[in-house]
Amino acid sequence: MNASPLSDPPGKNRPILMMSLLVVAVFFSMAARAIFAPLMPSLQIEMGISLSTVGLLFLLVSVSYAASMLFVGFLAARIGHGRTIVVALALITLGLLVSALAPGSLLLAAGMLCIGAGAGAYPPSGLVMINTKISARRRSTAFAIHEIGPNMALLLSPLIVLAMEPWIGWRGILVWMAAVCAVAALAFLRWGAADSGMGTAPDLSTMGRILTWRSTWVGMVLFSAMLAALHGVYAILPAYLVTEYALSPQYVNFLLTVSRISSVLFLLFAGAIIGRFGRRRVILWNLLITSVFIALIGLVRGPWIALVVVAQPTFLTILIPALLSAVADIGETRYQNITYAVIITVGVSVGAGVVPALLGLCGDFGLGWLGFVALAGYMVAAILFLLATPGFGKD
Repeated sequence: MNASPLSDPPGKNRPILMMSLLVVAVFFSMAARAIFAPLMPSLQIEMGISLSTVGLLFLLVSVSYAASMLFVGFLAARIGHGRTIVVALALITLGLLVSALAPGSLLLAAGMLCIGAGAGAYPPSGLVMINTKISARRRSTAFAIHEIGPNMALLLSPLIVLAMEPWIGWRGILVWMAAVCAVAALAFLRWGAADSGMGTAPDLSTMGRILTWRSTWVGMVLFSAMLAALHGVYAILPAYLVTEYALSPQYVNFLLTVSRISSVLFLLFAGAIIGRFGRRRVILWNLLITSVFIALIGLVRGPWIALVVVAQPTFLTILIPALLSAVADIGETRYQNITYAVIITVGVSVGAGVVPALLGLCGDFGLGWLGFVALAGYMVAAILFLLATPGFGKD
Protein backbone atom coordinates (compact mmCIF):
# COMPACT_ATOMS: atom_id res chain seq x y z
CA MET A 1 0.00 0.00 0.00
CA ASN A 2 1.36 3.45 -0.92
CA ALA A 3 2.03 5.77 1.99
CA SER A 4 0.36 9.13 2.33
CA PRO A 5 2.65 12.13 1.70
CA LEU A 6 2.42 12.87 5.41
CA SER A 7 2.58 9.31 6.70
CA ASP A 8 5.14 8.74 9.41
CA PRO A 9 6.62 5.87 11.36
CA PRO A 10 4.42 3.89 13.78
CA GLY A 11 3.43 5.86 16.86
CA LYS A 12 2.82 9.07 14.90
CA ASN A 13 -0.70 8.26 13.80
CA ARG A 14 -3.47 10.27 12.19
CA PRO A 15 -1.22 12.96 10.67
CA ILE A 16 -3.78 13.88 8.00
CA LEU A 17 -6.55 14.49 10.58
CA MET A 18 -4.11 16.43 12.77
CA MET A 19 -2.94 18.60 9.87
CA SER A 20 -6.53 19.29 8.80
CA LEU A 21 -7.50 20.44 12.29
CA LEU A 22 -4.36 22.58 12.59
CA VAL A 23 -5.09 24.24 9.24
CA VAL A 24 -8.61 25.12 10.45
CA ALA A 25 -7.27 26.41 13.78
CA VAL A 26 -4.57 28.60 12.24
CA PHE A 27 -7.12 29.86 9.70
CA PHE A 28 -9.22 31.37 12.48
CA SER A 29 -6.11 32.56 14.33
CA MET A 30 -5.27 34.63 11.26
CA ALA A 31 -8.76 35.45 9.97
CA ALA A 32 -9.84 37.00 13.29
CA ARG A 33 -6.99 39.53 12.94
CA ALA A 34 -7.00 39.87 9.14
CA ILE A 35 -10.71 40.69 8.93
CA PHE A 36 -10.11 44.05 10.60
CA ALA A 37 -7.92 45.37 7.77
CA PRO A 38 -10.67 45.34 5.09
CA LEU A 39 -13.19 46.50 7.73
CA MET A 40 -11.08 49.50 8.78
CA PRO A 41 -12.47 51.95 6.19
CA SER A 42 -15.97 51.33 7.66
CA LEU A 43 -14.65 51.59 11.22
CA GLN A 44 -12.88 54.85 10.36
CA ILE A 45 -16.17 56.33 9.14
CA GLU A 46 -18.29 55.12 12.09
CA MET A 47 -15.78 55.74 14.90
CA GLY A 48 -13.64 58.53 13.41
CA ILE A 49 -10.44 56.48 13.57
CA SER A 50 -7.27 58.01 12.06
CA LEU A 51 -4.48 56.14 10.27
CA SER A 52 -2.26 56.36 13.34
CA THR A 53 -5.07 54.93 15.50
CA VAL A 54 -5.46 52.07 13.03
CA GLY A 55 -1.77 51.34 13.42
CA LEU A 56 -2.05 51.57 17.22
CA LEU A 57 -4.90 49.03 17.27
CA PHE A 58 -2.82 46.51 15.35
CA LEU A 59 0.10 47.25 17.67
CA LEU A 60 -2.12 46.36 20.65
CA VAL A 61 -3.04 43.07 18.97
CA SER A 62 0.65 42.30 18.51
CA VAL A 63 1.48 43.19 22.12
CA SER A 64 -1.17 40.81 23.47
CA TYR A 65 -0.08 38.20 20.91
CA ALA A 66 3.52 38.47 22.11
CA ALA A 67 2.62 38.34 25.81
CA SER A 68 0.42 35.30 25.24
CA MET A 69 3.17 33.46 23.37
CA LEU A 70 5.68 34.05 26.14
CA PHE A 71 3.46 32.67 28.91
CA VAL A 72 1.25 30.10 27.16
CA GLY A 73 3.93 27.46 27.82
CA PHE A 74 2.72 27.31 31.43
CA LEU A 75 -0.73 26.35 30.15
CA ALA A 76 0.58 23.83 27.59
CA ALA A 77 2.68 22.19 30.31
CA ARG A 78 -0.46 21.59 32.39
CA ILE A 79 -3.20 20.74 29.86
CA GLY A 80 -1.25 19.76 26.72
CA HIS A 81 -0.88 21.32 23.28
CA GLY A 82 -4.29 20.27 21.95
CA ARG A 83 -6.35 21.76 24.77
CA THR A 84 -4.20 24.89 24.67
CA ILE A 85 -5.31 25.37 21.05
CA VAL A 86 -8.94 24.94 22.15
CA VAL A 87 -8.42 27.71 24.73
CA ALA A 88 -6.85 29.86 22.01
CA LEU A 89 -9.88 29.48 19.75
CA ALA A 90 -12.22 30.24 22.68
CA LEU A 91 -10.35 33.50 23.41
CA ILE A 92 -10.57 34.48 19.73
CA THR A 93 -14.32 33.83 19.78
CA LEU A 94 -14.73 36.04 22.85
CA GLY A 95 -12.64 38.82 21.32
CA LEU A 96 -14.70 38.81 18.12
CA LEU A 97 -17.93 39.12 20.11
CA VAL A 98 -16.56 41.99 22.26
CA SER A 99 -15.36 43.82 19.13
CA ALA A 100 -18.75 43.35 17.46
CA LEU A 101 -20.51 44.99 20.42
CA ALA A 102 -18.00 47.85 20.79
CA PRO A 103 -19.63 51.32 20.80
CA GLY A 104 -16.24 53.03 20.41
CA SER A 105 -12.55 52.50 19.90
CA LEU A 106 -11.85 51.71 23.60
CA LEU A 107 -13.96 48.53 23.75
CA LEU A 108 -12.86 47.69 20.21
CA ALA A 109 -9.27 47.75 21.46
CA ALA A 110 -10.23 45.42 24.32
CA GLY A 111 -11.76 42.95 21.88
CA MET A 112 -8.71 43.09 19.63
CA LEU A 113 -6.44 42.53 22.64
CA CYS A 114 -8.39 39.37 23.43
CA ILE A 115 -8.11 38.21 19.82
CA GLY A 116 -4.35 38.82 19.90
CA ALA A 117 -4.02 36.80 23.11
CA GLY A 118 -5.90 33.87 21.60
CA ALA A 119 -3.92 34.02 18.36
CA GLY A 120 -0.64 34.14 20.28
CA ALA A 121 -1.55 31.03 22.24
CA TYR A 122 -1.70 28.96 19.06
CA PRO A 123 1.81 28.90 17.42
CA PRO A 124 3.95 27.34 20.19
CA SER A 125 1.56 24.39 20.44
CA GLY A 126 0.50 24.10 16.80
CA LEU A 127 4.02 24.24 15.37
CA VAL A 128 5.42 21.84 17.98
CA MET A 129 2.66 19.33 17.15
CA ILE A 130 3.92 19.35 13.55
CA ASN A 131 7.54 18.95 14.64
CA THR A 132 6.78 16.00 16.92
CA LYS A 133 4.22 14.17 14.76
CA ILE A 134 5.77 14.67 11.29
CA SER A 135 9.22 13.36 10.34
CA ALA A 136 12.00 15.83 9.53
CA ARG A 137 12.04 14.60 5.92
CA ARG A 138 8.44 15.72 5.37
CA ARG A 139 8.46 18.74 7.66
CA SER A 140 8.79 21.42 4.95
CA THR A 141 5.81 19.91 3.13
CA ALA A 142 3.82 19.80 6.36
CA PHE A 143 4.59 23.45 7.08
CA ALA A 144 3.57 24.34 3.52
CA ILE A 145 0.23 22.57 4.05
CA HIS A 146 -0.14 24.33 7.41
CA GLU A 147 0.30 27.71 5.70
CA ILE A 148 -2.81 27.09 3.60
CA GLY A 149 -4.77 28.19 6.70
CA PRO A 150 -3.39 31.71 7.20
CA ASN A 151 -3.12 32.37 3.47
CA MET A 152 -6.73 31.36 2.90
CA ALA A 153 -7.62 33.71 5.77
CA LEU A 154 -5.84 36.58 4.03
CA LEU A 155 -7.50 35.63 0.74
CA LEU A 156 -11.03 35.21 2.06
CA SER A 157 -11.16 38.12 4.56
CA PRO A 158 -11.64 40.88 1.94
CA LEU A 159 -14.02 38.60 0.01
CA ILE A 160 -16.12 38.06 3.14
CA VAL A 161 -16.28 41.82 3.67
CA LEU A 162 -17.21 42.46 0.04
CA ALA A 163 -19.95 39.82 0.09
CA MET A 164 -21.41 40.24 3.58
CA GLU A 165 -20.90 43.82 4.76
CA PRO A 166 -23.65 45.33 2.55
CA TRP A 167 -26.12 42.87 4.10
CA ILE A 168 -25.17 42.53 7.78
CA GLY A 169 -22.61 45.28 8.37
CA TRP A 170 -19.21 44.97 10.00
CA ARG A 171 -20.69 44.00 13.36
CA GLY A 172 -22.66 41.16 11.80
CA ILE A 173 -19.52 39.86 10.10
CA LEU A 174 -17.69 39.68 13.44
CA VAL A 175 -20.61 37.89 15.14
CA TRP A 176 -20.81 35.38 12.27
CA MET A 177 -17.08 34.72 12.44
CA ALA A 178 -17.27 34.24 16.22
CA ALA A 179 -19.97 31.59 15.78
CA VAL A 180 -17.94 29.64 13.20
CA CYS A 181 -14.78 29.92 15.33
CA ALA A 182 -16.68 28.47 18.30
CA VAL A 183 -17.64 25.46 16.17
CA ALA A 184 -13.96 25.02 15.20
CA ALA A 185 -12.99 25.07 18.90
CA LEU A 186 -15.49 22.30 19.68
CA ALA A 187 -14.26 20.24 16.72
CA PHE A 188 -10.64 20.53 17.88
CA LEU A 189 -11.65 19.55 21.43
CA ARG A 190 -13.39 16.46 20.06
CA TRP A 191 -10.80 15.23 17.53
CA GLY A 192 -7.53 17.12 18.03
CA ALA A 193 -6.84 17.43 21.75
CA ALA A 194 -5.96 13.81 22.56
CA ASP A 195 -2.37 12.57 22.24
CA SER A 196 -1.10 16.03 21.32
CA GLY A 197 1.82 16.05 23.76
CA MET A 198 2.68 18.27 26.69
CA GLY A 199 4.52 21.58 26.52
CA THR A 200 7.50 22.77 28.52
CA ALA A 201 6.91 25.63 30.94
CA PRO A 202 9.19 28.58 30.19
CA ASP A 203 11.83 29.68 32.67
CA LEU A 204 14.37 32.47 32.64
CA SER A 205 17.39 30.19 32.43
CA THR A 206 16.06 28.37 29.36
CA MET A 207 15.06 31.61 27.65
CA GLY A 208 18.43 33.11 28.51
CA ARG A 209 20.24 30.16 26.95
CA ILE A 210 18.11 30.39 23.81
CA LEU A 211 18.98 34.09 23.52
CA THR A 212 22.71 33.31 23.54
CA TRP A 213 22.48 31.51 20.20
CA ARG A 214 23.20 33.58 17.09
CA SER A 215 20.63 31.56 15.13
CA THR A 216 17.92 32.78 17.52
CA TRP A 217 18.70 36.40 16.68
CA VAL A 218 18.80 35.66 12.97
CA GLY A 219 15.41 33.98 13.31
CA MET A 220 14.01 37.03 15.12
CA VAL A 221 15.21 39.44 12.42
CA LEU A 222 14.01 37.25 9.55
CA PHE A 223 10.63 36.60 11.17
CA SER A 224 10.09 40.30 11.85
CA ALA A 225 10.97 41.15 8.23
CA MET A 226 8.74 38.41 6.87
CA LEU A 227 5.77 39.28 9.10
CA ALA A 228 6.19 42.98 8.35
CA ALA A 229 5.92 42.20 4.64
CA LEU A 230 3.01 39.82 5.10
CA HIS A 231 0.90 41.21 7.96
CA GLY A 232 2.28 44.66 8.67
CA VAL A 233 1.72 45.85 5.12
CA TYR A 234 -1.63 44.04 4.89
CA ALA A 235 -2.89 45.66 8.11
CA ILE A 236 -2.30 49.27 7.02
CA LEU A 237 -2.66 48.98 3.24
CA PRO A 238 -6.47 49.26 2.90
CA ALA A 239 -6.68 52.42 5.03
CA TYR A 240 -3.54 53.81 3.32
CA LEU A 241 -4.83 53.25 -0.22
CA VAL A 242 -8.24 54.75 0.60
CA THR A 243 -6.66 57.78 2.27
CA GLU A 244 -3.67 58.44 -0.01
CA TYR A 245 -4.97 57.27 -3.39
CA ALA A 246 -8.71 57.99 -2.91
CA LEU A 247 -9.53 54.43 -4.00
CA SER A 248 -12.87 52.98 -3.00
CA PRO A 249 -12.88 50.40 -0.17
CA GLN A 250 -14.53 47.90 -2.50
CA TYR A 251 -11.76 48.25 -5.10
CA VAL A 252 -9.07 47.98 -2.42
CA ASN A 253 -10.60 44.78 -1.02
CA PHE A 254 -10.77 43.41 -4.57
CA LEU A 255 -7.03 44.10 -5.03
CA LEU A 256 -6.23 42.40 -1.70
CA THR A 257 -8.22 39.34 -2.75
CA VAL A 258 -6.46 39.06 -6.11
CA SER A 259 -3.09 39.54 -4.42
CA ARG A 260 -3.64 36.44 -2.25
CA ILE A 261 -4.81 34.12 -5.04
CA SER A 262 -1.32 33.73 -6.50
CA SER A 263 0.07 33.28 -2.98
CA VAL A 264 -2.22 30.33 -2.30
CA LEU A 265 -1.38 28.79 -5.68
CA PHE A 266 2.34 29.03 -4.94
CA LEU A 267 1.78 27.09 -1.71
CA LEU A 268 0.97 24.01 -3.79
CA PHE A 269 4.55 23.99 -5.04
CA ALA A 270 6.28 25.30 -1.90
CA GLY A 271 7.55 21.92 -0.71
CA ALA A 272 9.00 21.05 -4.13
CA ILE A 273 10.60 24.49 -4.54
CA ILE A 274 12.22 24.36 -1.10
CA GLY A 275 13.45 20.83 -1.80
CA ARG A 276 14.92 21.91 -5.13
CA PHE A 277 16.67 25.14 -4.11
CA GLY A 278 17.12 24.68 -0.36
CA ARG A 279 15.72 26.67 2.55
CA ARG A 280 18.49 29.24 2.69
CA ARG A 281 18.23 30.30 -0.95
CA VAL A 282 14.44 30.43 -0.77
CA ILE A 283 14.60 32.72 2.28
CA LEU A 284 17.21 35.00 0.74
CA TRP A 285 15.64 35.49 -2.70
CA ASN A 286 12.09 35.84 -1.37
CA LEU A 287 13.15 38.61 1.00
CA LEU A 288 15.00 40.40 -1.80
CA ILE A 289 12.13 40.25 -4.30
CA THR A 290 9.55 41.24 -1.69
CA SER A 291 11.64 44.22 -0.55
CA VAL A 292 11.58 45.60 -4.10
CA PHE A 293 7.78 45.45 -4.30
CA ILE A 294 7.37 47.03 -0.84
CA ALA A 295 9.58 49.95 -1.89
CA LEU A 296 7.48 50.31 -5.05
CA ILE A 297 4.29 50.65 -2.96
CA GLY A 298 5.72 53.92 -1.67
CA LEU A 299 7.25 55.09 -4.95
CA VAL A 300 4.85 54.30 -7.80
CA ARG A 301 1.88 56.47 -8.72
CA GLY A 302 -1.22 56.11 -10.85
CA PRO A 303 -2.56 52.77 -12.08
CA TRP A 304 0.77 51.03 -11.40
CA ILE A 305 -0.11 50.84 -7.71
CA ALA A 306 -2.70 48.14 -8.43
CA LEU A 307 -0.09 45.90 -10.09
CA VAL A 308 2.38 46.40 -7.24
CA VAL A 309 -0.24 45.63 -4.55
CA VAL A 310 -1.18 42.40 -6.33
CA ALA A 311 2.44 41.29 -6.83
CA GLN A 312 3.89 42.21 -3.42
CA PRO A 313 2.82 39.15 -1.34
CA THR A 314 3.09 36.55 -4.12
CA PHE A 315 6.28 34.77 -3.06
CA LEU A 316 5.95 35.14 0.71
CA THR A 317 4.04 31.87 1.04
CA ILE A 318 7.14 29.96 -0.04
CA LEU A 319 9.26 31.88 2.46
CA ILE A 320 7.14 30.96 5.51
CA PRO A 321 7.53 27.13 5.49
CA ALA A 322 11.24 27.50 4.68
CA LEU A 323 11.73 29.81 7.66
CA LEU A 324 9.61 27.70 10.04
CA SER A 325 11.56 24.60 9.05
CA ALA A 326 14.89 26.41 9.62
CA VAL A 327 13.81 27.56 13.09
CA ALA A 328 12.90 23.95 13.96
CA ASP A 329 16.63 23.13 13.81
CA ILE A 330 17.54 25.62 16.54
CA GLY A 331 18.32 24.18 19.97
CA GLU A 332 16.96 21.10 21.70
CA THR A 333 13.70 19.41 20.69
CA ARG A 334 12.20 19.49 24.19
CA TYR A 335 12.47 23.30 24.27
CA GLN A 336 10.99 23.87 20.81
CA ASN A 337 7.78 25.49 22.05
CA ILE A 338 9.88 28.01 24.01
CA THR A 339 12.24 28.62 21.06
CA TYR A 340 9.28 29.26 18.75
CA ALA A 341 7.67 31.50 21.37
CA VAL A 342 10.78 33.65 21.79
CA ILE A 343 11.47 34.05 18.06
CA ILE A 344 7.88 34.55 16.90
CA THR A 345 7.11 36.90 19.80
CA VAL A 346 9.79 39.32 18.63
CA GLY A 347 8.83 38.79 14.99
CA VAL A 348 5.16 39.54 15.58
CA SER A 349 5.84 42.48 17.91
CA VAL A 350 8.04 44.17 15.32
CA GLY A 351 6.60 42.95 12.03
CA ALA A 352 2.87 42.97 12.80
CA GLY A 353 2.90 45.57 15.60
CA VAL A 354 5.57 48.24 15.39
CA VAL A 355 5.68 48.28 11.57
CA PRO A 356 1.96 49.03 10.91
CA ALA A 357 2.01 51.58 13.76
CA LEU A 358 4.96 53.40 12.15
CA LEU A 359 3.44 53.12 8.68
CA GLY A 360 0.22 54.66 10.00
CA LEU A 361 2.14 57.44 11.74
CA CYS A 362 4.05 58.20 8.54
CA GLY A 363 0.76 58.29 6.65
CA ASP A 364 -0.76 60.83 9.05
CA PHE A 365 2.25 63.10 8.45
CA GLY A 366 1.97 62.72 4.68
CA LEU A 367 5.10 60.54 4.53
CA GLY A 368 3.50 57.18 3.85
CA TRP A 369 5.85 56.56 0.93
CA LEU A 370 8.87 56.95 3.23
CA GLY A 371 7.52 54.30 5.60
CA PHE A 372 7.35 51.68 2.84
CA VAL A 373 10.82 52.56 1.52
CA ALA A 374 12.25 52.31 5.05
CA LEU A 375 10.60 48.90 5.51
CA ALA A 376 12.23 47.72 2.28
CA GLY A 377 15.56 48.89 3.67
CA TYR A 378 15.00 46.86 6.84
CA MET A 379 14.38 43.75 4.75
CA VAL A 380 17.67 44.30 2.92
CA ALA A 381 19.40 44.57 6.32
CA ALA A 382 17.81 41.22 7.27
CA ILE A 383 19.28 39.69 4.11
CA LEU A 384 22.75 40.95 5.06
CA PHE A 385 22.37 39.43 8.55
CA LEU A 386 21.44 36.10 6.96
CA LEU A 387 24.46 36.24 4.66
CA ALA A 388 26.68 36.86 7.69
CA THR A 389 25.35 33.66 9.35
CA PRO A 390 26.20 30.82 6.95
CA GLY A 391 24.79 28.05 9.14
CA PHE A 392 21.20 29.31 9.40
CA GLY A 393 18.77 27.37 7.20
CA LYS A 394 21.48 25.23 5.68
CA ASP A 395 20.12 21.90 4.42
